[in-house]
Amino acid sequence: MKRFLALTLIGTYVFSVGVPVPPADASPAIGLPISAGSALLWDVATQRVIYAKSPHSRRAPASTTKIMTALVVAEKLSPNQVVRIPGWVKSIEPSKVYLRAGERYRVRDLLHATLISSANDAAEVLGVTVAGSRTRFAQLMNAKAHSIGCHNTHFTNASGLPTGSQYSTVYDLALIMKEAKKNSLIVDSLSRKYQTIRSLSGRKIFLRNHNRLLWRNPQSVIGKTGYTRKGKHCFVGRISWGGREVLISMLGSQRLWKDLKVLLDYQFGMAFYKMYKNRRIWSKTQTRQMQEALAHAGYSPGEADGKFGPKTVRAVELFQKARGLVPDGIVGNQTCVELSRYGFPKSYCR
Repeated sequence: MKRFLALTLIGTYVFSVGVPVPPADASPAIGLPISAGSALLWDVATQRVIYAKSPHSRRAPASTTKIMTALVVAEKLSPNQVVRIPGWVKSIEPSKVYLRAGERYRVRDLLHATLISSANDAAEVLGVTVAGSRTRFAQLMNAKAHSIGCHNTHFTNASGLPTGSQYSTVYDLALIMKEAKKNSLIVDSLSRKYQTIRSLSGRKIFLRNHNRLLWRNPQSVIGKTGYTRKGKHCFVGRISWGGREVLISMLGSQRLWKDLKVLLDYQFGMAFYKMYKNRRIWSKTQTRQMQEALAHAGYSPGEADGKFGPKTVRAVELFQKARGLVPDGIVGNQTCVELSRYGFPKSYCR
């Protein structure tokens, strides 16, 4: 309970430091160490953009497309409607759950397969069931996207399989997620770690969610992953923590889970608070000298670049722990004195 309150207060503190709302393509308020080409954090209650990196740059959305697919399907079909799997399903590229021609499934189960296991075959079958063809379903997707304010998005299929003319932005994906979170069936699917679906004849298919954050993160993070060789890793979702909701979207990531951790820590964790606090205390020159002292002590933070980032915070924590200090990652007077034994100027200590 104490840890929950502490993180909640820190999240509130970080939010209150006054990160400005960026214009269309503003630089982020702080240079977060993420590999993604575009990223966005958007507070639901205040409608305030907390963090943005190239929010309106068009990029391949990969399987995050399936959130829009689910939205259109949920509007057009009953969850209990029965769908017969067509013969062309075997030609759909992976990832898929290998639906068999002639099998019958309820819409609800095909949506589970689409959102939990990112099944391209389930998504495409649902789209054709709704509209009669892949092309007509894409038209419905684009009409829905435009109706909720997505002006830099164009879909060409239900699955997110790459085509040259399929694109979106992290801003538009956040708008789509904002709409999707109103639908209880979509939220339920995205929240499930595992699910078993059955054809009407009884064949079982086991589903495992691609979203690792359902297992490893203390916040409630639901969402949809995606990947193509061209578009790299993608994610769109919703974070719930301490009574707050934040929409998160990311496109073009080289290291999905590390980037997501940085974004989550920025708004809800300890790491950003520690970076922010140290940057208020120490100049770039002092930080470089500190990094060199940490390296001499055997706790290298990597390159001595004068930037108080996550690696430097971690090196300080390990240094403090080894010397019996509180490992809070913040270089106060006691830590400063200890670092002076390894070349950090003692005149900096207060």
